[in-house]
Amino acid sequence: MRLARLAAVGLAIGVIVGFAIALLRPRPNVRTDAPDRSAAASANAADSALRAQFKQAERDVPAPVLDLRADRRVTG
Repeated sequence: MRLARLAAVGLAIGVIVGFAIALLRPRPNVRTDAPDRSAAASANAADSALRAQFKQAERDVPAPVLDLRADRRVTG
């Protein structure tokens, strides 16, 4: 019984110390320089090209034809 209680206390202390170490560890520094404008411009160009391809594909696909006068019963 004493050994189980000692193991539980040790585990609890280990978990608490682990969280404390994780919270107190220094964070990596992230540079906050101005964004690269050429990368943003190329991303916008790529986005525009994809949008144009999508619109062209929509124009190429014929609209589905629905016959609303057809018999709705399933036979067979």
